[in-house]
Amino acid sequence: MKKVFISGSINLNVLPKIVEKSLKTIQEKNIKVLVGDAKGIDSLIQDYFSNNKYFNLNICSIYEIPRNRKNNNFKTILIEVDMDIKSERKKQEKKDEYMSLNSDYSFVVWDGKSKGSFNNIQRALENDKLLKVYYTKDDRLLEENELNRDTIYKIYEKNNGLTLRELAKYTNLSLSIIKEHVKKHKEFYITSTFRGKTNYKYDVRLIDILKQESLFG
Repeated sequence: MKKVFISGSINLNVLPKIVEKSLKTIQEKNIKVLVGDAKGIDSLIQDYFSNNKYFNLNICSIYEIPRNRKNNNFKTILIEVDMDIKSERKKQEKKDEYMSLNSDYSFVVWDGKSKGSFNNIQRALENDKLLKVYYTKDDRLLEENELNRDTIYKIYEKNNGLTLRELAKYTNLSLSIIKEHVKKHKEFYITSTFRGKTNYKYDVRLIDILKQESLFG
């Protein structure tokens, strides 16, 4: 029996119509679904199949009792990880690795920012899995010619921004020059706050701007 690993952003709270259409096809073809136990897309997928009385679904969790289990007819798979690992993200990555490697297809609902979804896409490409990616920002499925490492990286970097060192790398300019030039382009700053600290990254469009400016000193 064919298996599909479905993953995506925890920030999603409504299933897009295009995604629902794909889920309907999965049910019609009786494809086994592997999904995690997080909020967002994991819970939405469980809700959809539960409401449509399709129980050919395995919830994969690193916990004996999954964080989210929307129907008792769904089977659960306990993914064993070293609980001494401090990072929750690294522990959850083991679960995603299991689902990636033990499926035939990967279907990722991606906002272009999620690192976990980005890793799932990369893993599918590296392991020659059939891949479908719904890009929430453009409300569309990525075209086949976009399902490659370079394009996925560009989408990820566009949405997450680059560090100063990455700007220096892509422009072949020194870090000191980069620091001086970015001060003039605050409209391209991408800010985020973590534990009360503001972090700065920079829009990828700055690469061409900084290259152009460097030509004129």
